[in-house]
Amino acid sequence: MSAWNIAIVGATGQVGSALVELLQQDNLAQANRFEIENLYLVGSDNSEGEIVRFSGKNLTVVDSSQMDWGQCHFAFFVAGVKTSETYAQIAAQSGCIVIDASGYFVDEDHIPLVVPKVNNNVLTEYRNENIIAVASATVCQLLRCIAPLTDIELLTNLHVTNFIPSSLYGKSGVDELAGQSARLLNGMPVENAIFDNQLAFNLLPISHQTEHLTLSEKSQVNQIRKVMNNYQLPVSIESVIVPVFYGLAQSVNVSSSLPIELDMTRFNDYGVEVQNDDLPTPVTEVNTESEDKLTIKLANLRHSYGNYEQIQYWSVADNIRYLGALMLIETLEILINDYL
Repeated sequence: MSAWNIAIVGATGQVGSALVELLQQDNLAQANRFEIENLYLVGSDNSEGEIVRFSGKNLTVVDSSQMDWGQCHFAFFVAGVKTSETYAQIAAQSGCIVIDASGYFVDEDHIPLVVPKVNNNVLTEYRNENIIAVASATVCQLLRCIAPLTDIELLTNLHVTNFIPSSLYGKSGVDELAGQSARLLNGMPVENAIFDNQLAFNLLPISHQTEHLTLSEKSQVNQIRKVMNNYQLPVSIESVIVPVFYGLAQSVNVSSSLPIELDMTRFNDYGVEVQNDDLPTPVTEVNTESEDKLTIKLANLRHSYGNYEQIQYWSVADNIRYLGALMLIETLEILINDYL
């Protein structure tokens, strides 16, 4: 088995830190998805020089502008749109295969958009630009749950309501929700910077015209259709920001051209755990879930009354460790094992 040089761009952010933790856990458990020769941690001016512990070694965060991309086989880009716009193509042109989670490349026709285990075959297209885009958290969670239920090519209609945690807006979103909550509990007015209105103890519907790159209705619909290779599929999406720090929840209604059999045996293959008793919530699931048992929790699965071509369900997943870090790791694992 080959050993690889891997960079994490945005290593001190939420998803970057989760990547370091999950990769380290693989090493400690000696259950490596792939062998790492060297791990390079890349950040911005604010994090340059920070020390991060990995597998018994102290790794120093280097500034992205100083990174020698030619020494890396792969690079996870999780630092946001501006960093991907500036450095991803430079890295790719240096021979490094970029796996990008920023959303910057999701609409590029010549760059593959993947939900690992759902449309792995598009990874053959990485050679086009040496760049792979991973679908947004909302799209990954949605399609990982639908794929075990029915052939995605048979879908005729899809509706999803997203309940968005503040952490999908980064650490600043988490800090703003925490700060608003503290101020209100102390009888002080809230301050808004990330969100348009008070989020603490409130719900904020997301406009379909939002400028958020991966949470806009248009972007989500385009990603779903691109991954499914069905550009005519009727898709409707509603998104609401909720006063929750971590954990993306979805309420889904999906229709197929054929009756959908509720076969529970396929879910494990897609990292989905069906719960038959208590309904999962972000608090009960994300905060107690260990790194070696990361799954999407799916519940309340049933046919719509009198319609066996239509199903409904509720799902919850850790948007940082599972939908962020693990989707990237699984993408690289599949790429190495099946397409290199």
